[in-house]
Amino acid sequence: MGARTQEHLGPYRVVRKIGEGGMGVVHLGVDGEGREVAIKVLHPHVAADLKARDRLVREVETMRRVRSPNVAEVIDAELAGEQPYVVTRFAPGRTLEDTVLADGALGPREVVKLAQGLCQALVAVHAAGVIHRDLKPSNVMLVDGEALVIDFGIAHLVDAVRLTRSGMFVGTPGYLAPEIIRESQITQAADVHALASTVFFAATGSPPFGTGTFEAVCYNTMEGRAQIDRAPAWLRAWLSRALQVDPAARPSARELLRMARALDPGGGRKPVTRTLTMDTISELLPPVKYARRRKEQPPAPAPRTDQRVAGRPSAPEPEPAERQPFLASSGFVGVLLLVTLVALTVVMPVIVGMFAAVLSLALRVGEHLFGEHRRTAPKTALVTAGHVLLSLAVGIVAASLLHWADRLTGDQAESLAAGVFTLGLFVLPGAGAVRQAATRTLARLLPGHSATVVTVAVMGPVALLSLIVALSQG
Repeated sequence: MGARTQEHLGPYRVVRKIGEGGMGVVHLGVDGEGREVAIKVLHPHVAADLKARDRLVREVETMRRVRSPNVAEVIDAELAGEQPYVVTRFAPGRTLEDTVLADGALGPREVVKLAQGLCQALVAVHAAGVIHRDLKPSNVMLVDGEALVIDFGIAHLVDAVRLTRSGMFVGTPGYLAPEIIRESQITQAADVHALASTVFFAATGSPPFGTGTFEAVCYNTMEGRAQIDRAPAWLRAWLSRALQVDPAARPSARELLRMARALDPGGGRKPVTRTLTMDTISELLPPVKYARRRKEQPPAPAPRTDQRVAGRPSAPEPEPAERQPFLASSGFVGVLLLVTLVALTVVMPVIVGMFAAVLSLALRVGEHLFGEHRRTAPKTALVTAGHVLLSLAVGIVAASLLHWADRLTGDQAESLAAGVFTLGLFVLPGAGAVRQAATRTLARLLPGHSATVVTVAVMGPVALLSLIVALSQG
């Protein structure tokens, strides 16, 4: 690559790297008019996921509809090249996290100003039909005393690729709503919970649910054990409303803003008559979920949006048909591998059956050790034992039914039952961790579209041949 390629991304001159995460790099850049911008570039292994690119296009288009001085707006995006990137407003200053860790908790007036600014940002985000899902102190800049939400969209989107691959939640323990940890339906109320947690940190210098182990923080969050008493007395009622465990019991962002404007650090709070409002969520699109508040007219036909996103914002395109992309995805490779494994188990029940059991156990251990949504060791062991016993039970039932049919010999029935056992290890209830680990492993082994297509082309005939041999055995 030439010097110009290294120093430029499209029309933007790259000045220096200012941040990096597991899924992307952030650069300080300068546009053609000399204005500083933040250029957020996806890592190659993330950019290779075509489905992730499609979702990124739709999300960028949606993000461009957010208009708020408290949100770092999207200026431009290039999503079709080898280095997809999103350009946002650059905010000089320190994050809320860095400020509090360096200087201590904010003063009362600063906390009120922060709470009002974050509420205004959240009102704009929710009005655009988006759920942020990862609002936290490190994603909030303090610019001349004003709150500015940064990493809106791209940080969530690159993590959303991981969510698509693994089925795990996205976010930082301590600032996640209980429903995200429980993997239940997520609404805009999750952002309200995260906002209150962020304000708690600003007012006290510590997260609301403690700083213990991952499991302890998640447990405190799900049980609603926020350390409200550590917050200033005038702020406790406001925090308590927003940190309710039940999402329906929390105020909307607009209602929370009205309550924030009534906060009085001087000694008392103006009476607030609370009318609970909750935005209606009619559809949540994975992995970044949108909130649709009204029925939309069918969109007019438009060219594919796998191209440069610039100019005026447009409405998100409809979800494309998943069948054809799936046939060229790592998920389809997993299906072919599973078909092959089940077929080979029928042919060699003992050897391949034991291999399948060891494989599923190894994947489950890997998910427990390296997955983000980890259970405790006793719970993992209990789920694993229950799942294996369930698979054995299903295999035994299958063998009994095949024996009663009197159409197969005992050996043939047992071979098919072994195949059922192997299938159960990966598809029966309790196998979610196994599938998540397998999906993530395949995504890493097949980082590009070409590699995936070649693997599908090879595995297709192999799976078909294995299936034919297995059926001839029966």
